[in-house]
Amino acid sequence: MSKLFEEITFGPVTLKNRLAVAPMGTIHAADGGVSPEQRAYLVERAKGGFGLIYPSAHTVSDRFEHPHSSGNFLCTESHAERLKILADELHQYGAKLAIQLSPGYGRVNVGTPETTTHVSASAVPSFWHKDHLCKPLTVEEIHQLVEDAGRAARMAKDAGVDILEVHAYGGYLLDQFISKQWNHREDEYGGSLENRLRFIREFYDSIRAAVGPEYPISIKFTPQHSLHGGRTLDDEGIEIVKILNTWGFSFIHLDHGCYEVWNKAIPSAYDEPGSQLFIAERLRKEGITTPFLVQGKLNYAPQAEEVIASGTADIIAMGHQSLADPYWPNKVQEGRLDDVLYCTACNECLNSAVRRPGTCAINPRTCKELTCNLTPPKKKRKILVVGGGPGGMYTAALAANQGHDVTLWEKSGTLGGLMNAASAPDFKVDMRRYRDHLIAQLYKSGAKVLFNRTADEASIDAFAPDLVILAMGAETVRPPIPGIDSNKVVTAYDVLANHTKVGERVVVLGGGHVGIEAAIELDDMGKRVTIVEMAGPLIDSADMSANMKLGLKERMNKAHIQVFTHTKMTDITPDYVVLETHWDTIPIECDNVVLASGFRAPHTLQKSLENKPYKVFAIGDCVKPGKVYEAVHGGFDVIWKLDRLMGDCE
Repeated sequence: MSKLFEEITFGPVTLKNRLAVAPMGTIHAADGGVSPEQRAYLVERAKGGFGLIYPSAHTVSDRFEHPHSSGNFLCTESHAERLKILADELHQYGAKLAIQLSPGYGRVNVGTPETTTHVSASAVPSFWHKDHLCKPLTVEEIHQLVEDAGRAARMAKDAGVDILEVHAYGGYLLDQFISKQWNHREDEYGGSLENRLRFIREFYDSIRAAVGPEYPISIKFTPQHSLHGGRTLDDEGIEIVKILNTWGFSFIHLDHGCYEVWNKAIPSAYDEPGSQLFIAERLRKEGITTPFLVQGKLNYAPQAEEVIASGTADIIAMGHQSLADPYWPNKVQEGRLDDVLYCTACNECLNSAVRRPGTCAINPRTCKELTCNLTPPKKKRKILVVGGGPGGMYTAALAANQGHDVTLWEKSGTLGGLMNAASAPDFKVDMRRYRDHLIAQLYKSGAKVLFNRTADEASIDAFAPDLVILAMGAETVRPPIPGIDSNKVVTAYDVLANHTKVGERVVVLGGGHVGIEAAIELDDMGKRVTIVEMAGPLIDSADMSANMKLGLKERMNKAHIQVFTHTKMTDITPDYVVLETHWDTIPIECDNVVLASGFRAPHTLQKSLENKPYKVFAIGDCVKPGKVYEAVHGGFDVIWKLDRLMGDCE
């Protein structure tokens, strides 16, 4: 039997397996309570087989936090009543409920200083408002928060919560008291390590007194910040965990990083799988015996199995992977690995915090479980999907699984589209798994796939579909530069997907993430690489999550790439290119130019199909060059709403 699916017991609570849904900020109610949408989202993951479910962290007081923060609140009986409904529903599916109790966000409070009082251990700058100093908590306020913790713990236990966890990680309020970087106090809560741990000890003791000696209590803690001036394993991290090891916690939930280096806490596509494991491995060598819960891109089943089997950890938490595929445990346990929808680590779920609350780029139903339910169509339709990129493959498979007669045309001899380039670098294993999943699901769906088929008005008319979905992807922009059509000019797709050979001296035209990834891949090959970008600093302006930007910057910092920003390429000759800056004209010797200067949507075919007897919809890059998110969500919306969209064709 797989170690992942063995039971584990903490006092009176037994988990059916070693898999947890990690705590993440999701769609709570306006007052911070568990909303029906949040409950449906969490219950879906219980149905999917996860043994332990974490909602967002629950703040025990609303004195210093705004209800519209990214977490939940447990301050009132109303909060507790809704928590009980959640606990009861999770228990129906054999899952247990863990609640993190927190005194608050402190310096990382998301509210404005005008709407909320930003507090911390000391008068340190607020993270989101650098020119604003936080108000140091008074001793009386600390004592009140400690009392609030006990009251919240009693309500949680009465509501049927199975495990409580002290929320003391990643630069949040309790961690601000522990950390020398943010705690400059001179009273009993500052100075020595014993004093800096006093708040967390009192917070824990208050919870323990409220729930009794047998009730499972864990702690989430960050032994290493990986931030300049922050905590390291050797500078207090190991020492603190050794102290926590003696307090009687059921398990220690290990984390890495803080807001300033958030990609350490929530890895991006540019981080290695299992990027946080070094912490657990080191702590085990130091003799820590308390069970560990670990996280950080551990969604590949063989690796997850090894982590548990080796004793490195006892529970694995999946955050973004559980957003992508709530049924990961069931699929893995049943041996259906091809059916696992692997998270691409794009962190669009984080990027969506402002623009698209509660979304996953590759799972359109995430956080919409109450509303986005596919029902059998009223009529079987003949559907033609043009393009075998991510949007086309996803939409074709979805439509076929809904019972429609689906054919996909791909103009090349392979599936994947631009994703073949996006998944090509060695460090893009997450994207490769996603591409392979889409291909497997497309063929499994029964949709017909035809290669080397160019779509035009005549061929589509002859096919006589009920519906055409255009998903051809975008076209590379070729700027009007002398020499742009010479043989030495290739596209980033040519280099990454087609493995077109280039010389030793390469100039990449375009400093977006495609150009940077191509440049890094060429640098890894030992090429002498230069990036030329007309705009300002690389990466900063890219439409990517903060985590992705941080991860990409780290990759760039390790490379040996020359960069020109605010620079035009004005000529391409057989031996060199000419660059023009605000102050100079510079010739650069090069063997090849790699085009990564942007994309444009192909509108010609769509315009030719206007006023046809069949419906035509464009998705993804056919509408506007963008991301996998737009392609997948666009395809889902068409199939989900198909009966309504086709109403005039009944």
